[in-house]
Amino acid sequence: MSPSLRRPRAGRFRSLTAALTATAAVFTLTACQSGDPQAGAPKAGGTLRIGLASESGALDPHTFSANFLVLDGVFDALVGYGPNGKLRPELAESWTVAPDGKSVEFDLRDGVTFHDGTAFDAKAVKWNFDRWVGQKDFAFFRASKVINGVEVIDPDTVKLKLSEPYDPLLQELSIARPVRFLSPASVGADGKFSAPVGTGPWKFVSNSATGAVLQRNDAYWGKKPLLDRLEFKVIPDSQSRLAALRNGELDVIGGAYLAPITPVEAKSLSKGGGGARLLTGEPDVTVMLGFNPKGPAGDKAVREAVGKALDRKALIEALYLGYGEPASRFFPPAVPDSGTDQTFTFDKAAAEKALDAAGYKRSGDTRSKDGKPLRLRFLVSANANGMQDARGSAEAVAGALKEVGIGTDIVFVDDTAYYEDKAAGKWDIAFFETYGAPYDPSSTAVAFLAEGAESPVFATGAYDRLVDAALFARDPKDRKAKYQALYDALYADAGYVPIAYRTRLWAVRDTVTGFAIPTTEYDLELNGVGLR
Repeated sequence: MSPSLRRPRAGRFRSLTAALTATAAVFTLTACQSGDPQAGAPKAGGTLRIGLASESGALDPHTFSANFLVLDGVFDALVGYGPNGKLRPELAESWTVAPDGKSVEFDLRDGVTFHDGTAFDAKAVKWNFDRWVGQKDFAFFRASKVINGVEVIDPDTVKLKLSEPYDPLLQELSIARPVRFLSPASVGADGKFSAPVGTGPWKFVSNSATGAVLQRNDAYWGKKPLLDRLEFKVIPDSQSRLAALRNGELDVIGGAYLAPITPVEAKSLSKGGGGARLLTGEPDVTVMLGFNPKGPAGDKAVREAVGKALDRKALIEALYLGYGEPASRFFPPAVPDSGTDQTFTFDKAAAEKALDAAGYKRSGDTRSKDGKPLRLRFLVSANANGMQDARGSAEAVAGALKEVGIGTDIVFVDDTAYYEDKAAGKWDIAFFETYGAPYDPSSTAVAFLAEGAESPVFATGAYDRLVDAALFARDPKDRKAKYQALYDALYADAGYVPIAYRTRLWAVRDTVTGFAIPTTEYDLELNGVGLR
């Protein structure tokens, strides 16, 4: 799904103590050919050309229109999300959580200025929080609900006051939007956004339908980039992006929200040649099927039959060409509090038996009950989940369901229509993908399972209590148990079918040095990258 949408509702159906609930995601970088074309010290200077699947959007960090990675280059957060899920100081040098958990005080980094020279201080922090905290558009974001006051202690100290203790707060303050910091001077007298001015390592130069340009911020407070410029080039077609990488028009493609690589393209890149190489990272998301309980999929027997009708290993090989592994949890095992593996067995006979027992009588390839055919409206977005072909993926699932007598009507739509149909309840089954770090598990759980969620996997209203119990648990053991209770309830309801933990895919030109797969799919970690 397009990164122009928000996340939650920002990306691909998609879509979080020590220092609060940190989502661990250990990413192993794997070279897919012998030798290391990136070896050698990165050189200073030059322009890195980066593929974009779609335009960057208006780069206001307090809305949902902008590409995550472009935002990450321009804007900083108070708290950063580091390797293995460790939270690290960013614009806040340190923080102190009150003993009762109802406030967090941040010591701000000294001497930081926005790109326009405006001081980054406690007043600027409060101004930024006031732009989004408590606003209706951010109701999905628990931090927006629990923060009930922002106090300026002195120019270098700010305190967030909370309505109740909320351990995931620090992790949620590391995400790309809406928590990044915009210069107050970049907003007009009418309060409207006018220019993307942050404190990040890259300064805004231009943005259009064909791409965006950023230049190095020589006054950056942290490690300064080696490169002079970043040029993001919009190339909507995936195969055209791959060709541009191979012919030297682009230097970097990949990632979930930048310029996704399909499994077919990854296989091609893995063979080497063309001056480019494939990089793979350990899976950080779960691809699954979800159900609308208001319709034929509201029958548990139907949901159980769908789960038993799918040969997930075969689907992964067909849909991901091996760039994934069978999933047995709502979140990948690397995510803290992801619980224990659950049993999802491919068994067509058991699927048919469940439908028979529920009164769905079979006649040929179809079943009916009380004279009504069993058919599911299968809503599919054109940009679904990094599969090599979203339509083909849906057809593979539909074919498996047909074998047990479940009919499907595949509705293939663009992103806008997808969300419109979801909001209108015009769907029975759909593909989903968890958001990955730093949204997992808390923000994803809210977006996928809470009543009123924009794109629920399975939300009946009964899960609200379980979701909140997990999110607001303070003791680590208690939190683990509460999350397990949530997963157990979902499993007992047959509320989802996990398909795959999907491999992360990136590719670079051999002329690029110092590049590693970013910590998360929302990060633009290029400060140490150079060109030879």
